[in-house]
Amino acid sequence: MKKILLFSNTSWSLYNFRKNLIIELVKSKNEVVIISKQDYTTTKLKKIGCKFYNLSLERRGDNILNELLSLYKVYKLIKLIKPNILFNFTIKPIVYGSFISRILEIKTLNTLDGLGASLKLNFIKKIILLNFLRVSQKKVSKFFFVNLHDKNFFLQKKILEKKNIKLINGTGIDLDFFKFKKNSIKNKIKFLLISRLIFSKGVMNYLNAILKLPDKYKKVSSFSIVGLTDKNLKDSIPKKILESYAKKSNTKIKYDLKNIKSSIYNSNCIVLPTYYNEGLPRTLLEAASIGRPIITTNISGCKRIAKNNKNAFIYSIKKPDHLKKQIINFIFLKNNKKIEMSRKSREIAKKFDEKKIITLYINFVNER
Repeated sequence: MKKILLFSNTSWSLYNFRKNLIIELVKSKNEVVIISKQDYTTTKLKKIGCKFYNLSLERRGDNILNELLSLYKVYKLIKLIKPNILFNFTIKPIVYGSFISRILEIKTLNTLDGLGASLKLNFIKKIILLNFLRVSQKKVSKFFFVNLHDKNFFLQKKILEKKNIKLINGTGIDLDFFKFKKNSIKNKIKFLLISRLIFSKGVMNYLNAILKLPDKYKKVSSFSIVGLTDKNLKDSIPKKILESYAKKSNTKIKYDLKNIKSSIYNSNCIVLPTYYNEGLPRTLLEAASIGRPIITTNISGCKRIAKNNKNAFIYSIKKPDHLKKQIINFIFLKNNKKIEMSRKSREIAKKFDEKKIITLYINFVNER
């Protein structure tokens, strides 16, 4: 039996994206320990059989003294837990966890879903982060990327060597849970955006595109948003602005991420107008598995799931006004073509079967 530590920003991300990996690790009679921020999913993780340590890390990390204190807390926890293997997820746990695993000589696997806004820093802070990354990743056993852009960035900046790197298909998707459902188009075409309600996810672009649509298209379509606001992020859209634009554009907003599956089932097309540095957007993966066409941008991570003119309509982040054009293109599309795009989405999703991803982690655990 091995003691395996999973370190991530939130319990929510581990439960929603890594639940079946955790179940498999526990089934294999490993002792699974988690360090993350406590939330409503924490009790669910404990029920699976995990031990849990609550730790809250600041997203931005602007205060150096606070960051040093956080690093020391992480060091104390990992030294106390004494894991045989450490899995780090998201950028800050990757940096802190790897730095400490180097000191304590722990076998470590890092998984980076996407750099996001991590490097949108001033020059000095960026240099500090890059150097800290180089130092912390020196002894990492394996590094999984889900985004080719991020992988190339780490190689170009000489943070990692090629031999330690693998490009994987994200967290994978549970094809049995996110089952294909026929895309039933009735009176109106239902467009849906699922994301954190921040500017860089293109939420305002979506609302503006709807506002600019001619009335004849609005009569044959409806628009919804499912997401959560986060006041702690500088990029967060004030709720007053969201509500105002939603009212003007007759867009429904649901502030709840607990049952995304049913929202996708009730939609006809998923829209993600992001200009964020996406790793591999989970919502697009879930949409593809259920069999929904996609409208999104030409961000590297999005293009791994969304294939232009096959299961998706893609436009350039440099031309945000083209979102309106792509919505109209989808409305004009004949129903049999929409159904064809749905089937293509499901075919693409099959390449991301999470069972294959879980096997990679299990193989790492079993390596000597």
